[in-house]
Amino acid sequence: MTSAKHGADHRATRRRLLAWSAVPVILILCVAAKLLSLGLLGARAASAYEANDAASVRSAAEALHVVNLVEPHKAPFAAGDADVLSGDFAAARLRFEEALGLVPPRQSGSAGACVIRVNLVLAIERLGDEKLGAEDPAAAALFEEALAAVAAAPDDCFSDQLPADTGDRLAGAEARLQEKLAETRQEQEQEQEQEQEQDQEAGQEESPGEDSQDSAQQSKLDQLEDSARQAQRERNSGREREDYLDDSGDSAGTDRPW
Repeated sequence: MTSAKHGADHRATRRRLLAWSAVPVILILCVAAKLLSLGLLGARAASAYEANDAASVRSAAEALHVVNLVEPHKAPFAAGDADVLSGDFAAARLRFEEALGLVPPRQSGSAGACVIRVNLVLAIERLGDEKLGAEDPAAAALFEEALAAVAAAPDDCFSDQLPADTGDRLAGAEARLQEKLAETRQEQEQEQEQEQEQDQEAGQEESPGEDSQDSAQQSKLDQLEDSARQAQRERNSGREREDYLDDSGDSAGTDRPW
């Protein structure tokens, strides 16, 4: 009976060892499946993007988010592409920023990271264009942010060895953004000058009214002064007449003037 118990314990221990040894095997299989799915889902997202199929791109992005441990930047990047196709450039910008933040620093100049940066710059530029079309002064700030994203790109992003003319697209975006920013600032300066001129004109229009009021007040004061002077002259004339009458009593035979 002791031997049977010993055999049972041995079999239980063996089962536990087999179970624990299966865990690494399962993890390896999961990683292998994830690696295989990355290529398949990435290709699916790319082809759907070329076909302007936002729903398929978003579906691939959601699948990439599952156990997103290997190359985690690909999931938000695909989600950002889906947002672009849907016309939601504000959401796309956030997704591309998230994707770029998940790229390891040592891979910041890789083809994948540089393509993410290109899409981020273009998304911010599109937001600036929308603000510019609405005559919103915030357009200048967005163009500046897009230029900052270009300036932060590693030199490797401008290499001719990268696919899809990544460097040319970044350089082209930089030239456009500088031109748009200069035009936007010029328009803002012109608007400020026009506002200042309007304020000056409004001030000049108010000034004549004030001058008129002052003139009217001065005219009234002048009239009062004239009346006072006239009254003073009349009083003086009356006193002179009285003085004359008083003096005439002493000299007979003199003709009176009235």
